[in-house]
Amino acid sequence: MTDQLPDRGHNMPPELLPVLPPEPAAEAVSTAVESLKPRVLPPYDLTIHTAFKLRVDAFADACGKWRDLKVIQTAEQAEKLTDFISGARGIAKQIEENRKAEKGIWDAKGAEVQKAYVGLMDVMTRAIETVKPLQADWLKREQDRIDAEKAEAARIASEKAEEAARLAAEAAARNDVAGEVEAERLAKDAAKEVKAAARPTSAKAGSASGGGRAMALRTVRTAEIHSFNAVYMHFREDPDVRALLQSKANAAIRSGVEFDSKILTVKTERVAA
Repeated sequence: MTDQLPDRGHNMPPELLPVLPPEPAAEAVSTAVESLKPRVLPPYDLTIHTAFKLRVDAFADACGKWRDLKVIQTAEQAEKLTDFISGARGIAKQIEENRKAEKGIWDAKGAEVQKAYVGLMDVMTRAIETVKPLQADWLKREQDRIDAEKAEAARIASEKAEEAARLAAEAAARNDVAGEVEAERLAKDAAKEVKAAARPTSAKAGSASGGGRAMALRTVRTAEIHSFNAVYMHFREDPDVRALLQSKANAAIRSGVEFDSKILTVKTERVAA
């Protein structure tokens, strides 16, 4: 067995198993930065990021070559792979440290912005939530008034319809054509009033200045759970529910919680570390 690998589909000749891809030369980084430089600079150090990108690309390509090998067959290969993984972990650590450092600058600025505005928003939110119940109370009373008016209008319209039907019957009994025509007119008017009374009307609080959005009551639907077991049974096939349960079960067994084997069993797996 040799460390020589077959070509991975490019024009480059087969290479020895990569252990630690070399750091890119400063000239290569500079060239790459110029080719990637956008019109508006990103909020991070483009030179540092590009240098990491070149190393990441080299490690990714080297990873592919290891995958081409498929099986580690010698101690020498295993030792080289150990060095490769250690090197990859080292680069990953550097990337993460740089990410935290650069992000920290913006986090600090973001925290200042948050501090400056959240206090203002808290006051405005409290002010809005304080007076909204007053508006809701008026809207409810206004809705009650509207409903009462609609009910009375519906009663009157129904009486008019009944009266029109009575007049029509009487006119027909005495062969009074003019009376029949008048009764039909009254019936049509009553039908319009019945329809208008049945049409729903919502209470609204308009804007005194005309610049605000009118307010009205709206229905908010929320679940008041009486049986969590029954709700679970309904959602048990949901991937999000299963992922949550898996995560909590993993955390529990790692912290030493023991479960009845009818509930779950602990699966162990040996991984390279």
